[in-house]
Amino acid sequence: MVAYPSLTKNSSARTVNSPQPPSVDSSSSTTDIKKSYNQYAKNYDDLDGGVVADALGFPDQRKALLQEATGDVLETAVGTGLNLQYYNLKNVRSFTAIDLSPGMLRQAQLKATFLQFPSSSTSSSSSRSSNSFLSFQQADIATLPFPDNSFDSVVDTFSLCVFPDPAAALRSMTRVVRPGGKVLLLEHSRSTSPVLGWYQDITAAQVASMGKGCVWNQDVIKLVENAGLRIERVDKYVGDLVLSITAVKV
Repeated sequence: MVAYPSLTKNSSARTVNSPQPPSVDSSSSTTDIKKSYNQYAKNYDDLDGGVVADALGFPDQRKALLQEATGDVLETAVGTGLNLQYYNLKNVRSFTAIDLSPGMLRQAQLKATFLQFPSSSTSSSSSRSSNSFLSFQQADIATLPFPDNSFDSVVDTFSLCVFPDPAAALRSMTRVVRPGGKVLLLEHSRSTSPVLGWYQDITAAQVASMGKGCVWNQDVIKLVENAGLRIERVDKYVGDLVLSITAVKV
């Protein structure tokens, strides 16, 4: 989640197309990024959850999107597992979660245990390589360690804005989802409103510095289309600063 800054008379009028955070940016090494996220893994829910997230309706938005996750599911950048409570496990054959940070993965695993996620699959129809229902793996979104066409649903929430290369991340998601499968996104995106879009542009550097390096003024619709996905549904939230997108691999 990003912080929403206020406009003041001292706000810069400069347009920032691709602001970078001071601690996690496109020039950071994988080791640096892992270290940065490991440092606040235990307190991450206070940043991405809590009162502000509730006020903006993020929990309801997550739940609505994740009801569409079915079959063999991959969640990228799972973080501490904020989404885990919102899946309808009756519709999920297997659940795989990846994150670059081992500290984040440990928190997600603890949350899955608390939520009583099953450890083994009871479905004989899963095409995954084992009967394990639940898997947590440390991995880089740009080089997912899965064969092509491995999953029925790929989920990403509020991570495209912090990935060093969101286009590459979406291409990677597209590669591992099966034809006819869904890529489910809940992301910050540049508003179609001229005023709100302008506001995002002039505050982009400030937002990036306060919000994990999140580039909140990128055009997510264009990124999804450029990845070769067909957009089936878009729901707009927070004055269309946040988009919930259901896209299909054709």
